Amino acid sequence: MDIDQVIRNAGPERTARALATFLEAYTNPAFGTLPKSETELLVLGLLTDLGAVKRAPTAYELMAGLKVTRSKARRLLYDRDLRRQTTADLDGAVRALLTSAKLSRSGDLFSIDVDNPLLAEHLRARVVELGHVPDGSFSPSVVRLPLGAFAALMEFSLPPEEHAAVREALVKAGAPDTSLGGVLTAVLTRLGERVADRAGGALVAGAAEFLTPILAAQVDSIQAAVKPLFFRGAP
Repeated sequence: MDIDQVIRNAGPERTARALATFLEAYTNPAFGTLPKSETELLVLGLLTDLGAVKRAPTAYELMAGLKVTRSKARRLLYDRDLRRQTTADLDGAVRALLTSAKLSRSGDLFSIDVDNPLLAEHLRARVVELGHVPDGSFSPSVVRLPLGAFAALMEFSLPPEEHAAVREALVKAGAPDTSLGGVLTAVLTRLGERVADRAGGALVAGAAEFLTPILAAQVDSIQAAVKPLFFRGAP
């Protein structure tokens, strides 16, 4: 990392503000009293304020930019987000993840690559609270969800006031007329079957076009998006 270039890019005003924020935090309650881990977070915040590190970097970007190991990068991300993310923030991040992440499927297991370690832990904890058991043995950054767990997580991510409308729209699109959880399970089952037909079992692309309108409760768009899953001849 070229610190001189970072400072030139930031400009004098931004650099002064970032330095003031850092020094104020470092000298509180007294100079040199913060533990090493807290000091590292302050330095990470300083580099972020200067634009040398992204506001939401991936673990790899921290590894490459700071020349640290993957475990160190993940620990920095975890400790930083633990201090600034609320439960509501993390639930919102899970909802966004379900509509944007690349998924893979093996049997009844859906795998989601979650680069952010705190988000991965929150997702696992939320699934357990919903009465399911995630499989995290494959990799610390990969969460593997049984079909029912994925459907339950989607149902939880929908505001309760939207449940009836979303369920009705999905039934009109061809899903079986059951509970919202049952309807979502049917959608995920068909989605897995459809993409497996096209990609040899890998659910890596195209999921967002089906899941986004559901999780956004876009009732007018759900039927058009989901109908092709149940009617192969549908456009």
